[in-house]
Amino acid sequence: MIRAPAEVGPFLTEYDRYLVVGHLEPDGDCVASAVAMARFLERRGKTVVLADQGPFDRPEVAGFQSLFRTDAPPAPETGRTAAVVVDCSTADRLGPALEAAVAGLSVLVIDHHASGQRFGTVRWVEPSAPAVTYMVQLLLESLGERIPAEDAELLLFGLCTDTGFFRHLGPGQESGEAMQAVARLVEAGASPQRVYRRIHAGWTLPRVRLLAEALRRAESLLDGQVLLTWWTLADFRHAGAAFARGSDEVYRVLQSVADAEVIVFLRQEAPRRFSVGFRSASRVDVGRLAQSMGGGGHARAAGCTLTGTLSEVRRAVLAGVGPLLAG
Repeated sequence: MIRAPAEVGPFLTEYDRYLVVGHLEPDGDCVASAVAMARFLERRGKTVVLADQGPFDRPEVAGFQSLFRTDAPPAPETGRTAAVVVDCSTADRLGPALEAAVAGLSVLVIDHHASGQRFGTVRWVEPSAPAVTYMVQLLLESLGERIPAEDAELLLFGLCTDTGFFRHLGPGQESGEAMQAVARLVEAGASPQRVYRRIHAGWTLPRVRLLAEALRRAESLLDGQVLLTWWTLADFRHAGAAFARGSDEVYRVLQSVADAEVIVFLRQEAPRRFSVGFRSASRVDVGRLAQSMGGGGHARAAGCTLTGTLSEVRRAVLAGVGPLLAG
C-alpha cells in the first residue's frame, strides 16, 4: 500500500499560502492533481495560487487553463509561503519563471517518475504509482478528507489519462489497489462516462484528419515489433488544425495491431525539433529508452525531445529501440 511520508501532512498545515505548480506542457494527470491539491488546501483555509507555464494544448486539458497563472505570481506581502510541485521529476520542467518562483521556498514534491534530478525540501516520489492523482487521492483520504464529487471526478480524470483508461495497468496488488481507489471515487460521485467523454470527445474534423494521416503512414519495422508514425508542421497546416500534443487515439489504435511491441510517434514542433512518444505492450521498458535520449517517463509510456530532420530522428530512435527488442 502506497503511503505518504510522515512529513507530508505537517507540510500542508505549516504555511499560510501555497503555490501549487505543474510541469510544462501539462497533461491530464498534472492538471488534475494540481487543481485537486489546490482545492484541498483552500478547504483547509489556505491561500492558494495555481500556476503552470503551459501551453495547455492538449484538447482534454484546454478547458482548465483559466484556473492557472502562466507567469510567476508576485511575492506576498504577508504570511509564510511554500510550494507544492506535482507530477514533475526535475525543476527545469517547471519552466524558467516558475522554477525561479519556487527556488527560494520550501517545496513539497509529489511525483511518480523514477528519472530526473532531485529537488525539493520534502519529497514523495512513488514510481510504482500509476498516476499522481492516485497519490493525491490516497493522501487526502489519509488526512481524513471527504473528497467532494467534483474533485473525485477530477482525480478519476487524471488517473484515466495517465493509464490510457487503465490499459497500461498490469496484474498484481498495486493495480488492484488502484482499481479499489477508482471504486471509491465512483462511489463519491465520479462518472466514468463523463470522464471518457472529457478525454475522447470534442474533436474537430481537422484533428480527425490528422489522426487518419498518422494511421495511414504508420510503418511496420523490425519484423513488425515496432510501429512508427509522425506528424509534421506541414500536416497541421494542410489539415487546418492547431498544433496539439494529445495523441492517445493514435497509440490506442496502433497498439491493437498484433505483434506490435513498441509504438513510436514523432511530432514535429519546430523545423529541427521533434517530440518523441513511446508506448510498449509488455516487454520493453520505454521509460529507460526515453531517459537514455534525454527524456523520461514510465515503463509503458514515455517520451523525449530530439533535434534533427525527420529522417535523422527516425534513425536515432530505431537505433535505440532495436537492441531492446533483441535483448
